[in-house]
Amino acid sequence: MRFVLTLLIGLFAAVSGTAQTGDPQNVWFEDGFTQAELSADWKSISGTWTPENDMVRASGGSGNLAMLNGRYLMYSKPFVIEAVIGKLGGGIIFNAENPSSLSNSQVARLIEGGVSMGYTDFEGNFLETRAVSIQDLTPPVKMRIFVDQKNRNYSVIVNDRNVALEELRLNSGYAGLNAVSSGVTFDDFRVLGHGMMDIPAYFTKSNRRQLDDISYMALKEDGLIIVNPTVGIVQRITSVGTYVSEITIEEKTELRGVAADEKASYVVDAAKNALRIFDNNDKLQTEITSDLDDPRDVAVDNNRIYVLDKAGIAVFDKKNLALIKRYAGGLFLDPKGIAVTADRVIVADFGNGQVQVLGKSDFSVEFVIKDDLVRPWGVTADPKSGDIYVADPGAVAVLRYDKGGSFVERIDPITIRGFVSPRDVLLLNDMVYVADFDRILGFRSGVLTIRPSLRIN
Repeated sequence: MRFVLTLLIGLFAAVSGTAQTGDPQNVWFEDGFTQAELSADWKSISGTWTPENDMVRASGGSGNLAMLNGRYLMYSKPFVIEAVIGKLGGGIIFNAENPSSLSNSQVARLIEGGVSMGYTDFEGNFLETRAVSIQDLTPPVKMRIFVDQKNRNYSVIVNDRNVALEELRLNSGYAGLNAVSSGVTFDDFRVLGHGMMDIPAYFTKSNRRQLDDISYMALKEDGLIIVNPTVGIVQRITSVGTYVSEITIEEKTELRGVAADEKASYVVDAAKNALRIFDNNDKLQTEITSDLDDPRDVAVDNNRIYVLDKAGIAVFDKKNLALIKRYAGGLFLDPKGIAVTADRVIVADFGNGQVQVLGKSDFSVEFVIKDDLVRPWGVTADPKSGDIYVADPGAVAVLRYDKGGSFVERIDPITIRGFVSPRDVLLLNDMVYVADFDRILGFRSGVLTIRPSLRIN
């Protein structure tokens, strides 16, 4: 009992100190739910959300009811999210990856006798990390979430009492409301921060490495090219994470896959339905803007460019950028990643939960990998052994298979609470690099691959 009391006093002192030195005061946005209809900024994920009597009510039977606000909260400044919750079972969602799903979000909600905290995984399943008991907890309750990205933690404050200080798993995203049963009401939803709220499209770009929602990487000489789709930048870094340069893209974009060779860098821009090609000075050379249908990823070899899109694989001649032919039409469901070797094309068939390995000469299917895969996103192959590596955010792991598709090992770090959401994987010298949402983890190939030897945040 003494330990618990000391812990709570310490947490309260920490938050009180934060408040004294710069607790966010500017209202970035708020909603008292006084209108007859919900604001267009709100998106219902599950259940029915109805404004009534200056509140919003969640209904739709038992289950995980949720709605998210479409404003993106960036990692650039600390912020506070608050709401008045009228019934047990209600809570706040924050730093959600996507405004239209519960995939990868943090959650704090009221339960019988206290507060439950945790996160949702890539499939939207809630995983509790901690529950705190609170005596005489009677709704309505004002809940506040103080998000401190710099120190990688968040505080939960209930009726002005700090009840928990937790590790921050996701450092930016969308915020909203959550209810585990019908009939929960909410009021006075607000987000406060320092100064003006930063918007990704206008966020100041600088000569520092920026990782956020990283989903694609590529090898460039003895380093990496990383894509930050949130801010809309592509950056080159060394193999240990030192910033090298930025590939400038000024207009609004939806960046996805990236590839590189000794002469150029190739970047998928889904907003323009295009492939952008940059020289080694990071200047735009040209664009491929035809023969593509919602492009996802790109790979290159000595003579050709392979663009994976919604409809299949478009192959272009490297010299004149002319379309050679389209292959694999209708073969994949929502594909995400592509890699090429001397004789194969490997595709992460995300929607079907598998990896398809095609012959490079005619694009016929050689075999399909399904073992232990859930939602494969990124793929690569060892040029020497032919082993295939798959980054799977659904499985929360990187899976390794031999050249014939047989399972070899699961890479899942045990020393830092595991992966957050692995999206891409690369091999460089004796290292395996994994793009894990807002960090890159490096593993020494063949030597205890469950223990990362490099971490870039």
